[in-house]
Amino acid sequence: MPQPNEVVNVWLFLEEWSRCVSSTYQRDSLYRFGHFDTCTHQWSDLKVAFGAKMEQDEGKARSAIEATYYKTHLGSDPKNSPTAGYIWDLKEKPSWDVDESPPSGSA
Repeated sequence: MPQPNEVVNVWLFLEEWSRCVSSTYQRDSLYRFGHFDTCTHQWSDLKVAFGAKMEQDEGKARSAIEATYYKTHLGSDPKNSPTAGYIWDLKEKPSWDVDESPPSGSA
């Protein structure tokens, strides 16, 4: 029996691959790095996702998904961001820095 979308969401990997092969992303890759992206990581992840979707054992399916390039290098975890530490600094607790004290010099 195929794994449910809560365990393996194939659409996530299909969207990531289609984003990579899009003309906008390829243009950005050419501008930033001087070459087109081959999207091999996304294609490999998509194949892993299809295999994990058909896996009978939920544990094996989860471990296969957790080992994908998306989960280890991208995804929603800010620590995996390729720009962390270069463009912006990671905070211990993500939030806006708001100074609650009144401005100095005001009465």
